[in-house]
Amino acid sequence: MPGRIPEDFIDSLLERIDIGEVVGARLDLKPAGRGEFKALCPFHNEKSPSFTVSTDKQFYHCFGCGAHGTAIGFVMEHDGLEFPAAIEELATMAGLEVPREAGAGPVRRHDRLYEVLSAAQSWFRRQLGASEPAREYLKRRGFDKATVDEFGIGYAPDSWQGLGDHLRGLGFSDSEMEQAGLISLKNSRATDRFRGRVMFPIHDRRGRVIAFGGRVIGQGEPKYMNSPETPVFHKGRELYRLYNVRRGGLPERILVVEGYMDAAALHQYDITDVVATLGTAVTADHLDALFKASPVVVFCFDGDRAGRQAAWKGLEAALSLMKDNRELRFLFLPDEEDPDSLVRSKGAKALQSLIDQASPLSTFFFDQMARRVDLSTIDGRARLVALAEPYLKKLPAGAFADLMRSELRRLAGHTGQAAAHAPEPKQVRRQQFSDRSLTPVQYAVALIVQRPELTADPAVFLRDLDVEMKGLSFLSELIDFCRDCPHVTSAKLLERWRDRPEGPWLAHLMTREVCSDQEEMPGVLAQTMARIRRLQIKTRIRELQQAQMNEGGLDEARTDELRTLLSLRSDE
Repeated sequence: MPGRIPEDFIDSLLERIDIGEVVGARLDLKPAGRGEFKALCPFHNEKSPSFTVSTDKQFYHCFGCGAHGTAIGFVMEHDGLEFPAAIEELATMAGLEVPREAGAGPVRRHDRLYEVLSAAQSWFRRQLGASEPAREYLKRRGFDKATVDEFGIGYAPDSWQGLGDHLRGLGFSDSEMEQAGLISLKNSRATDRFRGRVMFPIHDRRGRVIAFGGRVIGQGEPKYMNSPETPVFHKGRELYRLYNVRRGGLPERILVVEGYMDAAALHQYDITDVVATLGTAVTADHLDALFKASPVVVFCFDGDRAGRQAAWKGLEAALSLMKDNRELRFLFLPDEEDPDSLVRSKGAKALQSLIDQASPLSTFFFDQMARRVDLSTIDGRARLVALAEPYLKKLPAGAFADLMRSELRRLAGHTGQAAAHAPEPKQVRRQQFSDRSLTPVQYAVALIVQRPELTADPAVFLRDLDVEMKGLSFLSELIDFCRDCPHVTSAKLLERWRDRPEGPWLAHLMTREVCSDQEEMPGVLAQTMARIRRLQIKTRIRELQQAQMNEGGLDEARTDELRTLLSLRSDE
């Protein structure tokens, strides 16, 4: 795969980092025994801590919601990062540079875009310091220096080629600047895209500048302008300030506003858990990222028709993500108000009060539906059921979906069709496993995944028999892998199997209580392997005896095999 991160580097990284430090930098961990820590789970609401971290196993597990994994998995889930980005985040923490295998051209090419965008941000900041009119504009808008610095606000002078000339002097090409969305190339003439605007840098979930938003300070249209879509910036996936909000820890709720000026104003009034959309409708990707950061998301919209239409689009995007531990609320502002003007005229307490009173998704949904029908008639109630049904089908199975249908019954006297709930989206599904008793093969796998070094014991082996036993070939592969990698840890083993079908199952087995006494585990595994070998022999004997009956006898080779197995059965 082009740009693939070498597996031996991932192994080395897992040796250098400690999951306790990784999680402890993001959660308030409390000691809970030797090498064990506890905290309130960041992935679901709880009042008593059920989230545990084991530094011995380099593994985390929540007994409440079932979340579990290695340090890499935690950073992916907690910080909302893809696998390569999580590796780079941890590598930075460990002081390592991530290598790439041959063919990593596309990844390195994007690095130039991050570099030119960072250089542009530095230039915009310097231009603000040199522009009295831009600083005066921000002062008139009520922004103090602390807010300007916190948001990294800069200024793009009203010149055609100021930024382009500066970046060329740093060695960047016109092609790179155009690809980053900083200049426009028309008829072989390069012009700065942003002119005469205060500039707001937009960061990705790793804190890198990926785009800009600009607000004109004089006359001109459009009033607000964002960077175009680029290889590193996609409006449908990014949210302004999400990186900054997550950096401060996972908040109890996140407020989503429509502009970066609103986010800056609210921050200045100590309403800091605020992000903004970037001139596009709310998408499922936006909501997935938001719910990974907080279980409660509040959208703030204008109270006019356009605001309600935007809210409805957000509701539609959210339905398939509405698991039982999530809340989506909608706040509609009074006429002629936006968050910036409201917080400055009424104060933070007044706005906080409105946020507290925001309408839940269920209320907004049924209010909007009820406006379209006459609930005093049977016909109107039947139409309500018909209108609501396509939306309710999108809800994942669970208490929220059941309660939504109960509310439909209360309003219309009918719950609609049988709840054929859509499955949860692949990217947010958490696989469920049974806690029934393990088979001997499964038990051996669980012992090995928790203590890979146990495979060095000569008693850990399988018979070389051609038998059909569920999971046996995987157990054999696992033993061979651990012996070939004598220093493998549980965390390394899980990461090697991350993208294979057995990966989630192995991670689940890490959470099982398979042996209460660590000192007894070698003996327990040896006994389990002996039992599996007996099962191998017993199964093969049964197969041969069945063939003997069906065929009226066995050839010489199978007769010898059966005789040998019958003698081995007594030895085992």
